[in-house]
Amino acid sequence: MKRPIAVHERNWVRSVLAGAALWLTSCGPVARTIEQSPRSTVRYVAIDSGSFLMGCVSTDDECDRFERPQHRVRLSRPFWIAATETTIGQYRRFVTATKYRTAAEWAGRGRIADARAPEWEWRPALDWQRPVTADTLASDDHPAVQLAPADAEAFCTWDGGRLPTEAEWEHAARGRAVEQRYTWGNVALPNPRASPSANGPDMRLHQRIPSWEYIAGYDDGYATLAPVARFDPNLNGLFDMSGNVYEWTADAFDSTAYAGGARTDPHVTGDGVTRVVRGGTWGYPPRHLRISFRGVFAAHGFWTATVGFRCARDRTTSRER
Repeated sequence: MKRPIAVHERNWVRSVLAGAALWLTSCGPVARTIEQSPRSTVRYVAIDSGSFLMGCVSTDDECDRFERPQHRVRLSRPFWIAATETTIGQYRRFVTATKYRTAAEWAGRGRIADARAPEWEWRPALDWQRPVTADTLASDDHPAVQLAPADAEAFCTWDGGRLPTEAEWEHAARGRAVEQRYTWGNVALPNPRASPSANGPDMRLHQRIPSWEYIAGYDDGYATLAPVARFDPNLNGLFDMSGNVYEWTADAFDSTAYAGGARTDPHVTGDGVTRVVRGGTWGYPPRHLRISFRGVFAAHGFWTATVGFRCARDRTTSRER
């Protein structure tokens, strides 16, 4: 792990000015149609079709090479996306109805890290109900984690949906904020309006695992997982699009996709070996909280306490608001 960084000291003047300009022009969240699934209780938010700039924004100096070049993508179909990450309570409804067993339950183990073992490792008896410690059940309002991509896809299919593509996820996360680095603005410290804006690697995580990179001077109230929707939504009314847990997408990882991939409805099917995660998390470096960040994990045999998911659904018309 790198040394702790005081991110609020980096490019402070530039970030504050850019963030203020974006806030003044965005004028807050868009009023959108919301539909609740009677089966899962998941609340879905309507997202319109259209084009947007995908990838590393011009003011961002922390981007990986495969977040570049920034390019225009067109989504030809409107869609629904869940307002929050799928919760433990919602996942329990699915398990109760289908008797489904997750990969972690079959294997009898999950992944976590703490001060005793600050590198991620497999621990016995961790699963979607006991994501951090084997003897503690997490609350139903926490995101469901310790799930492989197939476990997430099984839930979404049961609820009449699917995982979002990378492009859909970023379009929903970005809203109208064309040149915005984070869901809350361009200020690196995630509390530009005096209250915490995301569950990220903060001082509480630093107390738990001192060797990890964290945001100096930031306290979001949670060392690990937070209940969903405890922080302000983004411009589309979606919660936790930055922080709390990474989210599985439908795309395999392709480091060259931005340079030469599809520009209309892009979707990388790949060879089934990798899967892209988006959104940053409580337990990885602060730079992962950026909207354009692309993480990659194994598509099979992998689950951890930092990865959850939210479902998407197809819509029939872009005029739904």
